[in-house]
Amino acid sequence: MSHNSQKIRVLVDLDGVIRDFIGGLTRIYRREFPDHVIKTVRSRRLEAFFPIGERIYDFIDRQFLEEILTGAPPYPGAIEAMRRWEHRFENVIVTAQPRRWRYPTFIWLGKFKVPTNEIHICYHKEAVEGLALLDDFVDNLEAFRATGRLAVCMDQPWNQDWTGPRVTSLNEFYQFVLEAVNSRNPEG
Repeated sequence: MSHNSQKIRVLVDLDGVIRDFIGGLTRIYRREFPDHVIKTVRSRRLEAFFPIGERIYDFIDRQFLEEILTGAPPYPGAIEAMRRWEHRFENVIVTAQPRRWRYPTFIWLGKFKVPTNEIHICYHKEAVEGLALLDDFVDNLEAFRATGRLAVCMDQPWNQDWTGPRVTSLNEFYQFVLEAVNSRNPEG
């Protein structure tokens, strides 16, 4: 269950869960294109929601990558919840980051003092040891659930087709996992 037998080992995604990547992108985009109307992001196909279409990927990767990633805000209460619960949970960050995104991501994690001793940058989160996964991407949740472990969705507009457990905050996630553990082990 855990490297530290006193704590419950949980896997927590970064973007869409702790870091508000879309919020950071939107802030920079509005600064550069103040007259554009951005639609609510409802999928990973960003070109459908930003008026510059496919050029949104160059906007991110070639023009403003570091500013977007290091300047993106944390979701309200996310890091505070991780700190509040770190006596009970071993937080493992699992994130799929393109190579060019890694260093700005490490800077962001340090800047906000995200409470973790372990970070995995990988596209197969189901390969990482942990009792539960909190993620906003349905494909990751489905792959993790297929291993027989607890996959919990961070509620976002782009993942409404997920049929499993869903939460709206990290605090709610920790409470959900604790209840799941206690229901399996009533003396726990």
